[in-house]
Amino acid sequence: MAATVTSNILFQFRSILANTVGLASAQASVETGVTAAVPSGTGANQADRIYTDAAKSISGAFDYDLSGALLDALGGAFVLARVKAILLIAAAANPGNVIIGNDAASPALGFGAITHTWAVKPGGIFFVYAPDAVGWAITAGTADILQVTPSAGTCIFDLAILGSSV
Repeated sequence: MAATVTSNILFQFRSILANTVGLASAQASVETGVTAAVPSGTGANQADRIYTDAAKSISGAFDYDLSGALLDALGGAFVLARVKAILLIAAAANPGNVIIGNDAASPALGFGAITHTWAVKPGGIFFVYAPDAVGWAITAGTADILQVTPSAGTCIFDLAILGSSV
C-alpha cells in the first residue's frame, strides 16, 4: 500500500496596538491568518510527499536534491515533481543567517534567478505555500536543488518540504 500524506497548514498573526494618553487608553487588535487542509493527492490543494530534517547543523552550503537523493521519515524515496510548501525555522542561537534558495547549477522553486535567496535571521521563519496543482515544478538534473547555507559559523535549522510526485 502506498504511503499517504495528510497535512494542515495553520498560519496565524495576532497583534495589539495600545496607547495611553492622559486618562484615556485605546487599543486596536489585528488578527489574520489562514488554515489550509491539504489531503493526500497530486492536484490543487493536495500533496503526497513530505520531507523533514530536524536540527540540521551545517557549516557550509548544503544541497537538498528534491528529485531522488533524499529519504522521507519512513525510509521511502523522496522524489518530487512539484513543491507545494517549504518551512525553515532557524535556531535562535545561530551566529548568522540561514540562507535558503537556489543552487547555481540546478536552481529549484520560485526564487527567480539562479542566485536568488532569502536570509532567515536567527530565530526566524521562512514559509511559502502554493495551493494550486502546479506549485513549483521540479526537473531532475536541471531544476531540483534547494540550497541552504549559513552566513557565518555553524547554523542549525528545521526544514519541512511538502510536495507531490506528479
